[in-house]
Amino acid sequence: MTGGEAAVGADAQGRRLLVFESFARRKHDSYVKWAYSRLFAWDDALEAANVALFRIFARWDAVLASVSADAFAFKILKDAVVDVLRTRDRRPLPLAALEETVRPIAGIPHDEAEQAALRLDVHRAIMTLPDRQRTCVFLHHIFGSPIPEIADTTGLAASTVRSHLKAGRAALAAALGDGPARKEPRDH
Repeated sequence: MTGGEAAVGADAQGRRLLVFESFARRKHDSYVKWAYSRLFAWDDALEAANVALFRIFARWDAVLASVSADAFAFKILKDAVVDVLRTRDRRPLPLAALEETVRPIAGIPHDEAEQAALRLDVHRAIMTLPDRQRTCVFLHHIFGSPIPEIADTTGLAASTVRSHLKAGRAALAAALGDGPARKEPRDH
């Protein structure tokens, strides 16, 4: 290899690293949020997101060559979350441990305890949704992620995210005994 070829190879490698770095910065926070929606522990979610980004980097050329880099990378994130669950031996999620803490106890106003119990009911109902609806509802309504960000994170089209949100809200309204779900603004 000549000196010129080495310089061209180094430039290409540098560009490859810059593209990955940009991708990782854009995805990191939303990957942590999604992992938290499955693991209910911030440390585990951060670990899963970091492991996923490391694995994505290791397969970066395959990710870029795929039909949808976002969807390919999101699959790697899902696998990283499964691996964290395996290391936990699939022990119960911390959400189950919240049940005891939401009961009214001395010094906590009754309405605050009712709100905590309602939040637990909402989380339980969200966990019964099909995977994509659960992902979209959790990221949008719990974390406040806008529809374009959810689409970018999951590799889904924004219109598909809106469809999953609409179906998820309808299912939650039925599960929680509320009336029809309210309409959602387009892309906030």
